[in-house]
Amino acid sequence: MRKEFDSSSAAQRARLLERLQKGSCSTVQARHELDILGVAPRIYELRHHYGFNIKMHWTKGDNPGGGSHWIAQYVLHSGKYQEGN
Repeated sequence: MRKEFDSSSAAQRARLLERLQKGSCSTVQARHELDILGVAPRIYELRHHYGFNIKMHWTKGDNPGGGSHWIAQYVLHSGKYQEGN
């Protein structure tokens, strides 16, 4: 049985931040494990509204259906987010 998640933006930000505090998280992981379809907007909010220093880099990986894609990988760093760093 599938776990039900709160779909509010605040709940999604909280789940994503909690996951990032444990280690890096890809877009695919956030969508499938945390039930966050709009990962980029939640990352934007965590960076620009709350100051979390989240870096993104591209990795090549497979989606659950087996297709190969460039996938965003997010990592939480210490300090405040600064545009362009």
